[in-house]
Amino acid sequence: MATLQELSERLLSGGADMRDPANHPFAFVDRIEEVAPGIALYKAFVNVIAVRTSEGLVLVDTGSFHPAQHQRSFEAVRRYAKDPVHTAIYTHGHVDHAYGLPPFLREAETQRWARPAIVGHVDVAPRMRRYIETAGYNSAINSRQFGTAIQWPINPDYPTATYRDDLRLRVGGRDLELHHARGETDDHTWVFVPDARALCTGDLFIWAAPNAGNPQKVQRYAADWAEALRAMAAREAQVLLPGHGVPIFGAERVRAALLDTADYLDSLYRQTLELLNRGATIYQIIEEVKPPAALADRPYLQPVYDEPEFIVRNVVRCLGGWYSGVPSELKPAPRAQQARELAELAGGVAKLVARAEACRAGGDLRMASHWADWAVEADPDAREAHAVRAAIYAQRVEAESSTMSKGIFRAAANESKARGGGSSPG
Repeated sequence: MATLQELSERLLSGGADMRDPANHPFAFVDRIEEVAPGIALYKAFVNVIAVRTSEGLVLVDTGSFHPAQHQRSFEAVRRYAKDPVHTAIYTHGHVDHAYGLPPFLREAETQRWARPAIVGHVDVAPRMRRYIETAGYNSAINSRQFGTAIQWPINPDYPTATYRDDLRLRVGGRDLELHHARGETDDHTWVFVPDARALCTGDLFIWAAPNAGNPQKVQRYAADWAEALRAMAAREAQVLLPGHGVPIFGAERVRAALLDTADYLDSLYRQTLELLNRGATIYQIIEEVKPPAALADRPYLQPVYDEPEFIVRNVVRCLGGWYSGVPSELKPAPRAQQARELAELAGGVAKLVARAEACRAGGDLRMASHWADWAVEADPDAREAHAVRAAIYAQRVEAESSTMSKGIFRAAANESKARGGGSSPG
């Protein structure tokens, strides 16, 4: 069985393809290995990093909220070291990173050890409180994104110590530097362990095009993210330990991965900003802005989770308002009314369905999706329209590369299948 370092080498050298689901950064490898002196990385859906010190372990991220997953994280860490957990650091408040402490807390209580300190940015707790307020919404959108039923957690373990800009921790003779950065979230922390030259990036690096555009989630910060990546590159780390995916070893490779990702984000941001300043609409911007061609082949910048088109939309949202630039969309007629008008003009819903089929046959799945959506909005009970819509979105699932597009299109296909047509996508 290949080690994490061997897997990393294969990906960087082109011996493995990031489009293979087995190499997806969220692939469940379920393996823990020491990747630097006294530092182990557990690779699962999300990574957990264990740092050994003379006073106990420091965990950088704690695993997922799901009981089965955080139990596996706990067991993996315990295969590596039996020491009490002295401190847990949250790189950010996402439920796959900051909700995996319960087994460690139960262990501390059973063993009568001191409860671990929990360290995070000052904005982690507000995020966790917002997650409680929006538990229903987050259950819905994450179930859609990942294609499986998810019940959003409402029982976080809040940080017991917080910081705002930078913090140096010293635990059992080891220093850990914590630095705040806005990127995927507003509460992000990256961690540097100087004696091992180890950099823990959280989700600021995940072996994929940055998650800077997620269409169902709150604001991301592309420009700040690029700045943070450059700050991390300046630390000259020997090993990069990402929030998802495998480590990267060697100072030159670490630096290249960080700076390439910074350049990727910066290019999308600058192109979008230029067009905004020229008064372009969101639709013109999406059509014109493209990621830099020179970085297209980088294995750690493939659009297997997020996509550049979504990043561009998020940059527009960050810099401007929600108005698209199309006057009729400022106060539009209801979607159902628009669809009925189209159907009447076309000569009935069957004409919309036929046009959807024609576009699909011609390979234009984007336009086919519009016609199919209009058809079911004009007549929500039209079984034939739902059958065609289910087939179109099932085909889109197969054609897309990113987790986000696949999840949303799969949900649309399943929705129409339930209303009377087609087979569910795989």
